[in-house]
Amino acid sequence: MPNILHFTGFIKGVTYRTFLNDKLIETNFDDFDINKVGGYGLIRTPKTEIAYSKWVSPKRTRSYPFARIYNTYNSSKIITIIPVLKDEGKDGDRDAIQYSTVSWMNLLNIYIVLAYYKTAEKSNKKGQIDRNKLTNQKFDNLFIKEQIDEILAYRQSALHWNKSLFESRFVNIFETALDSYESISRQSGVQIHSRAGIDKYLRKITDEFDEFKNISLKGSQSASKREALTSHKLEYLVDGLKSTFSIENYLGGIYYLTPDEIIFDKDICVIQESKNTSQASFPKLPDIQDGLFKLILFSNLDSLMLNNQQVLFNTKLKLTGNKVKDCLILPDASLEEIENFLNINSKVFNNPQKQIIRKLGLEAVNNDKLKIEVSGNS
Repeated sequence: MPNILHFTGFIKGVTYRTFLNDKLIETNFDDFDINKVGGYGLIRTPKTEIAYSKWVSPKRTRSYPFARIYNTYNSSKIITIIPVLKDEGKDGDRDAIQYSTVSWMNLLNIYIVLAYYKTAEKSNKKGQIDRNKLTNQKFDNLFIKEQIDEILAYRQSALHWNKSLFESRFVNIFETALDSYESISRQSGVQIHSRAGIDKYLRKITDEFDEFKNISLKGSQSASKREALTSHKLEYLVDGLKSTFSIENYLGGIYYLTPDEIIFDKDICVIQESKNTSQASFPKLPDIQDGLFKLILFSNLDSLMLNNQQVLFNTKLKLTGNKVKDCLILPDASLEEIENFLNINSKVFNNPQKQIIRKLGLEAVNNDKLKIEVSGNS
């Protein structure tokens, strides 16, 4: 088993500017339907507006939810819509929301809207006709709009909203989601996962919200340790070390996070997210946005400790692809050096990729403790 470094950190607040975000498509609140709109956008009323993103599963590793939130991050008020549960049928996955996700949103001042799936159909895809698999799952849109309407008029922080939401409504919403899946199962003829384990989980957390937090954070800590032991196929690791982070804020919350790797450059600890493509010259935009979003919290750490000793640190997004010549480090490179790098790789990168690299230069310049490397993977 490889050695894993265990860091502790403290974070006071979060300041970050994004430059790779898309323009948000506006939807009037009266016309808003979560099942028809895109993965992120802007909800407008006659008096105000709010940016939204949606998750298709409560699991963070599915469908780039962090990339979607990244696209809303420059907005003044942000919500993210998360299903408390997704059951894909007995022969598929079942995922439930974890408190570590809530903690992440609390730190970033993002209001959570809890959702559940109201309808679904049996999957008739090739190879799945005889399996218990659900598809075309649709949210209860009215239930979501009621929460958004509340948030539009809400004047306290996202932390206060999220805390109240989970303390007073979470269990009822979760039970509604379970009831809804039982109804879906009867109507579709698709068997779903047993309710017994989930009911046991809910019983543990009904009496006290803190118990839910403790259960879920323990799961998150275990997950972070498992992740630290796994090298993903798409990572391009040079000499990095695996690590886990326990980050505390002034409210006393502890958040367990796992970066791709840690590299020591002389006396500086580099917290690195790595995005590699073995098939193309440059990672896809959602991959890049996902990596940047994960580095927001790391780049805002006020202090970092290893073995009770404070360490100097930077964060770094490493982007590697095929046939890339030379190495570009942002924000160290000047505008002239960026253009020289793009000229050298004029046949490697297409025009949209070149624009992304220029915007990455702006992102690195405007955010402290952030470096971005673009290089080849050979």
